[in-house]
Amino acid sequence: MYTIRLMNEFLHGPIWIYDQDETIRLKHSLISNDTILQNLNEEAATLYDSFYDFDVGDEPCVFDDEGYKAAFPKMKELIEKIKQRLNEINDGSFTVEDYITNQKFD
Repeated sequence: MYTIRLMNEFLHGPIWIYDQDETIRLKHSLISNDTILQNLNEEAATLYDSFYDFDVGDEPCVFDDEGYKAAFPKMKELIEKIKQRLNEINDGSFTVEDYITNQKFD
């Protein structure tokens, strides 16, 4: 049984695939071959990555927390579409854990 974890990370879409041994896998045929999912994953990755700035003075990298908070409704919308598509194609070989939509901001 695989676990699909939805988590944001720079330069990686929110879809993370783990096998039964908790090892990250690059592919699961149902997910990797689904064009709709790949497009949604890429759109969410592009949105999240847009909040990183590498041209800020002496800082190597700055994340725009306020910009991300403002765009969070769009991110939630994308994650909900990803979850919906995952549910449509799930043949029982994976479960989904969402670590994004319930994020709390201080």
